[in-house]
Amino acid sequence: MIKNFNLYKEFKESSLYGRYITNDSVYKLNDIYSYEELGKSIDNRPVYYFKLGSGKKKILIWSQMHGNESTSTRALFDALSYFLKIDNKTLSKLSLHIIPILNPDGASKYTRENANNTDLNRDAFYLTQTESIILKDLYDKVNPDFCFNLHDQRSIYSVSDTKKPSILSLSSPSTDVDKYETGSRIISMKIISSIANRLSELIPGYFSRYNDDFNKNCVGDTFQSLKTPTILFESGHFENDYSRENSRKYMSYAIISALNSIAFRKFEKFDHNDYYLIPKNTSYLTDILLRNVKIFEKGNSYITNISIMYKEVLDVNSNEIKFNPYIYKKGTLKNMFGHLDLDFKKNKKTFNFNTNTITELMLYVNKLRIIQ
Repeated sequence: MIKNFNLYKEFKESSLYGRYITNDSVYKLNDIYSYEELGKSIDNRPVYYFKLGSGKKKILIWSQMHGNESTSTRALFDALSYFLKIDNKTLSKLSLHIIPILNPDGASKYTRENANNTDLNRDAFYLTQTESIILKDLYDKVNPDFCFNLHDQRSIYSVSDTKKPSILSLSSPSTDVDKYETGSRIISMKIISSIANRLSELIPGYFSRYNDDFNKNCVGDTFQSLKTPTILFESGHFENDYSRENSRKYMSYAIISALNSIAFRKFEKFDHNDYYLIPKNTSYLTDILLRNVKIFEKGNSYITNISIMYKEVLDVNSNEIKFNPYIYKKGTLKNMFGHLDLDFKKNKKTFNFNTNTITELMLYVNKLRIIQ
């Protein structure tokens, strides 16, 4: 069991909150971590870096290469706070080299891509973007023993063939299309197996294995190919937690567990084949699933199922993220489940799909939500 995991409130980094995390958010912690500036983003924002720990094992960690994926950034600072306040022995074994926000322009605009509309996690091979070059230069300079690539995953992800949301998923990136078990991959698999062993006590059945298909343009695959054990971390969705404060907590435990496992070589006792026992990510979920909805469209009336997803939109006036519903799919939607799953069978209203249907649907969703 993770030592003192019940003390989360004591080490949680309370200055970081909400989905909108930018350079300004993390700069509040400069007095603790003493940031350096590695360079400038496309829009001339600083890319911050800091080092923590005094040990021989070097770990390169970066977060928010997708600007709108901030949960793991908050979790990272929670984990660092844990080591500073509760368990400083681990930091005597490790040297952590950290870029908290690789894509500060995307973070500011709350977009996946950088200011050039480029996905930095598809730029590892050609290195066309300033931020990609900054990360690769740091990798070359540090020559790390391990790499942690921190991300968020969408709320569509479930665990295997169940309707359980994937609160966390991890992956050992591949080095080729055949997913050959190289030395670095095997080490990554063992570390992930050690994390799964710990997290199974906290979120049993809600932990999964992210897709590890090879893509030469992905950073994790590239660093794994360079023989550096690399782990992809993905913060997922916890029921009714669109602020992802619960996901954040469990991701912080995953990071703590991984660093502790490396520091004290605990992963070495695990069989890398245990990695394959972790259930795969699937995409059976939607934010809201409406069943047996009567609709009118193009002169015809019929009954169907409707998937509604939330689009995350930055409110520039409040600097908060709004969740705007939109119709994602409709049809039989076999093997799809909703984080909110409602049956309209007893609802006599027919919804006109030639008008602003989503507004009407959400009015009824909110009514049924209260009833249920």
